[in-house]
Amino acid sequence: MSSKKIRMGFIGCGNISYYHILGTTESPDMEVGAICDILPAKLDEKANRFNIPKENQYNDYIQMLDSGKIDAVSICTPNSLHYKMALEVIERGLPYALEKPACLSAEEVKTLAEKTEKKNLPNMICFSYRFKSAARYARHLIQSGQLGKLFHINGEYLQAWGLPDSANGKPVPLNWRFTKEKSGTGALGDLGIHMVDLFRFITGKEFTRITADLGTFIHERKLPGSEETGTVDVDDYVNMIGQMEGPVAVNLSITRFAYSRGNYQRVEVYGEKGAIRYTLEENDLLEVNMGNLPTRSGHIWSAVPVPTEHNSNQMQSFADIVNGRGDGLAATIRDGWKSQQIVDNAFDSFESASRKNIE
Repeated sequence: MSSKKIRMGFIGCGNISYYHILGTTESPDMEVGAICDILPAKLDEKANRFNIPKENQYNDYIQMLDSGKIDAVSICTPNSLHYKMALEVIERGLPYALEKPACLSAEEVKTLAEKTEKKNLPNMICFSYRFKSAARYARHLIQSGQLGKLFHINGEYLQAWGLPDSANGKPVPLNWRFTKEKSGTGALGDLGIHMVDLFRFITGKEFTRITADLGTFIHERKLPGSEETGTVDVDDYVNMIGQMEGPVAVNLSITRFAYSRGNYQRVEVYGEKGAIRYTLEENDLLEVNMGNLPTRSGHIWSAVPVPTEHNSNQMQSFADIVNGRGDGLAATIRDGWKSQQIVDNAFDSFESASRKNIE
């Protein structure tokens, strides 16, 4: 495999596939082997954008998997399709990159993990924020002991696209991310699982308990291209509290209704010797407060340059994994299982809680 370019096959040609395909074209170790989507418009869009010939386009992913034109696969479909598609990929012994969340339940992800590990298949779950250089540097500082014993990790993940009107003033229609059948959960599984994985990644610690409150602001949205409406049956926001090993106190706030926010993240980690603040909107930034009493007493936070050794790229990292030279920092299917357990437990805690109105 390492002596030739990896021919990538892409199942699903929606928005996220653009970044997978683009990363493939930019890698010296990969090339586009084939693409697949059941929607002709999506297929044509990606084919035209990346100049993919007709003979390498499929509307049946099984046919693509059996075409002999691919060496590895990116699965970029809605969440509800991940499990059955990944099973077919694993059965054929193909390395795979799988979008998050890996499946709709931890039980499904565990099955994939066991089958993947039995065949010793290279794999990656696309927790993309593991590839932000500031997040990797934060991980280095924390796990090398620069903050000492950890006490708190607080996080926010805020987007605005769920608001009744989008930034261009048009109503946001009902899409698959608003339906439990296709997505499993809303903000919890879409955004929350990213933060759960990011917390695990930068601290090197596992969650020991989690509790969540979640809810829906808008219960009906117009169907695409129609005046009729459909039901939103997933969460628009979620707040989580819990613990990681240590213990480290955890606090997380996640929403799709944060006016003006695009893709805003903030993670703050507080230890006995210092603190760090990781922020992402357009660019990622790392700020620290550590090292001396004047800095601590003056509440002075300083932005720090990130060494280039922490630069990384998701699709190039997948190519390195397939070629047996990965750096060990990408998320595996086993990481997908660990994080899915936290999401499942958070949702279950909300479902099973005794909730009473406050009078």
